[in-house]
Amino acid sequence: MARYIGPKCKLSRREGTDLFLKSAARPLESKCNIERPPGQHGARRMRTTDFGLQLREKQ
Repeated sequence: MARYIGPKCKLSRREGTDLFLKSAARPLESKCNIERPPGQHGARRMRTTDFGLQLREKQ
């Protein structure tokens, strides 16, 4: 299995919680805005469907 070496703050923002990938030294809230998902259109939070919730739980 490959190791993920990309932006870790982006993953935490996508999930909306701290995944503890990088937050050992200082809290994640001081590094990035958790409430807003990553990307150009991240400010518009779309309502997730039931299927989308199942996929997020599976991840």
